[in-house]
Amino acid sequence: MFASAFIPNFPVQALVRSEPELAGKALAIVDGTPPLLKVVATSPAAVSAGVELGMAKLKVEHFFDVIIRQRSQTLETSAHAALLDCANAFSPRAEKTAQHTVVIDLDGLERLFGSYHEIAAQIYDQVILVGLQANVAVATNPDAAIHASRGFEGILLMPPGSERTRLATLPLKVLSPDPEFIETVHRWGIWTFGEFAKLSAKKVAERLGQEGVRLHTLARGASARPLNPHKESSRFEEAMELEHAIALLEPLTFVLSRLLDQICKRLHIRNRATHEVRVKLDLDERDTLPHERTLRLPLPVCDSKLLLKLLMLDLESCPPKAAVTKIHVEAIPTRPRTVQNGLFTPLAPEPEKLELTLARIAHVVGKENVGSPELLDTHRPDAFRIDAFDSLASEAAGRRKNVVQSVGPSGLSAHDGPNIGFRKLRPPLEATVQLRDGVPNWIAFHGLFGPIVTASGPWNGSGDWWREDRWSREEWDVGIDSHVKGLGLYRIYRDTASNRWFVEGVFD
Repeated sequence: MFASAFIPNFPVQALVRSEPELAGKALAIVDGTPPLLKVVATSPAAVSAGVELGMAKLKVEHFFDVIIRQRSQTLETSAHAALLDCANAFSPRAEKTAQHTVVIDLDGLERLFGSYHEIAAQIYDQVILVGLQANVAVATNPDAAIHASRGFEGILLMPPGSERTRLATLPLKVLSPDPEFIETVHRWGIWTFGEFAKLSAKKVAERLGQEGVRLHTLARGASARPLNPHKESSRFEEAMELEHAIALLEPLTFVLSRLLDQICKRLHIRNRATHEVRVKLDLDERDTLPHERTLRLPLPVCDSKLLLKLLMLDLESCPPKAAVTKIHVEAIPTRPRTVQNGLFTPLAPEPEKLELTLARIAHVVGKENVGSPELLDTHRPDAFRIDAFDSLASEAAGRRKNVVQSVGPSGLSAHDGPNIGFRKLRPPLEATVQLRDGVPNWIAFHGLFGPIVTASGPWNGSGDWWREDRWSREEWDVGIDSHVKGLGLYRIYRDTASNRWFVEGVFD
């Protein structure tokens, strides 16, 4: 069995999907080369107002309360992708017959979704969820299902063997034949599938050729062909071309909200989430590159409101340089996050709220100042960088830790003795040091002074061996017998550029 989902009046529905406030209004979609623009699609309200297909745009402008819009291939492509997502949510064997039609192989799906009528109802509901209205028909062969969905409204289930009877009332234009064929059979007084199916296949072949035989087979609902499934796409994109350029962020929020909502619905249907959202804004100024922003998330998200807040905070920090004429949004799919809470474990704050809080902080202090510190691969003191939080990075658990060497009471390295904690002073304290034979002998700093009873060093370093002044520090670990605190272990160093001494920290 096969199910076909057909979107009637596809150009109008693609427009209403992106602008829901136009639902129920008189719409006329025009296309062509200006100024010869003609009506190619109309809403029921526009038909009631008197608008006809093929009517010139200049004539339609005289109709009261009829909204005229240019046909958008971008919106139709997005609507077609959403229709394919609905089909792939049920079976990987789905055929994109046309931009407004998909066919799904239902064999083996009864155990998952129920009877064929229940499957058709679920397909119908899924299409509504992505903002489209479909006709769904189920038949034993793909072509019969396609023609039934194009000719009957709502949901239709054709039992095996009933295809010819159920299709008999459909007009021949549902077959999408050539105009010459329609003109010929109309002269014969034939207008429906049933009337055409009654003709002899041999007589049809003599007068209409092989194309006539093919159409005759389709009219009888007896076509038998294999399904041609399309390769499932892993891209989730939505785009909108704006009638008027948007220069302010506030109206841009409404457009982004619709696009993100559509993407999240498609992700939800396919049981996916996203950890990266890319936005490209085409600008009104000529010779100006599009404004591109990338939002990387530390965990998978499928919440359109959260994504909208994060994107708007990012655009407020880096706004476009000119008015926006087109918006393109792409979400990189990934598996959704799964969480299993313990029975006696208190609920922790949602990570999504933490991400929004971090974005607000980054908007104030700068994105480069928010994240997780990571040591650089250098011996330069306090050399680190700020990386964005990322729970998906497999290297997170293997990041290097800051290991501080300590000294024992004898002044030797702590590798030969027990480990000692090192408490670093920020900023380091300036000191006065006296030397004897090049070794520190006495020190005074921050109100403390006394002889140096033991010293280990020096260790020269800076981390940048390629520089001329590569040895910028001369470090010593010393034991000081101060008059206030008694014996203590400290790390001191001499800045070779200024020849000044500092106390860097104390060993506890």
